[in-house]
Amino acid sequence: MPFGIDRQNGYSRMHDLPPLKSLRVFEACIRLGNFTRAARELNVGQPAISHQIHALERDLNVQLFERKGSLTVPTAEALSYYQTIANGLSDMARASAKLRRNNRQDALTLATYPGIAMFWLMARLERVRRLYPDLAVRVTTAERDQDIPLEEVDCAILFGSGDWSGYESRLLMQEIVVPVAAPALASRLAGVSRAEMLAQGPLIHLEDREQRWFTWSDWRDLRSPDSQSINAGITVTNHGIAIHQTLMGYGIGLGWSGVIDEMIANGLLIAMDPEPISSERGYFLVARQDFLDSKIGRLVIQSLVDKKTTSQGNSL
Repeated sequence: MPFGIDRQNGYSRMHDLPPLKSLRVFEACIRLGNFTRAARELNVGQPAISHQIHALERDLNVQLFERKGSLTVPTAEALSYYQTIANGLSDMARASAKLRRNNRQDALTLATYPGIAMFWLMARLERVRRLYPDLAVRVTTAERDQDIPLEEVDCAILFGSGDWSGYESRLLMQEIVVPVAAPALASRLAGVSRAEMLAQGPLIHLEDREQRWFTWSDWRDLRSPDSQSINAGITVTNHGIAIHQTLMGYGIGLGWSGVIDEMIANGLLIAMDPEPISSERGYFLVARQDFLDSKIGRLVIQSLVDKKTTSQGNSL
């Protein structure tokens, strides 16, 4: 049975296509609004982005971006071209992901941040394995969202407001934060005021250049607004390290309700203030609907999402 495509019927002339790498770079530049964000998402340097854009412009014989003062903006031709190729690349990604899942039996690939994997996720994945003993589970971690390739994993646990374009989300943990310390340090600091705790510490700070999570400054503004001083303490770049430092008694950390609940229940950590602070943000399970509708997807939801949890973001 012949399976070739008539070259005279439709656009099957593959030599007419620009390089896929250049198209991916172009799509990211338009979608994210500038070359810098595209470079971060694709994990390359900005010169590589410029090189691919120039190569695509030569291939198409058209200017795609122009300088306006300090800004680089897409031309009208670029915006028109984007509308077509973005849909095509999205269809290709979905079709490829579906084939990978269909031909990788009894497997789950989940991405998240190192701290969430270490102190929250792994114990809950054991529930999945008990219900599905033959399931091969792969957990991949990255510090930054742009380093987590949603199109290459089955699902991810990400922090945000619940809105990821093209994906569904289910709230796992709302951002509810309280200062915590190891028992010995908590005992030594018993009775100190909020202002004294802020000034004396020692505080453990989580570096967050993207300003996503609550910081000690946020806690001060909400719980001790008259305080002038915040102890410099220790700064780390990883949530898992921050929790470990807190458990070791090296300082007071900001602990997430959900992540630290069992540690408090087991006496490993002590809440240093009775009033947590909260926001509408949180950690969400993020995936495409076709995965969530699958046997493994339903099992992941059953194991990770508390039945009492209220869904936010896109409905599942």
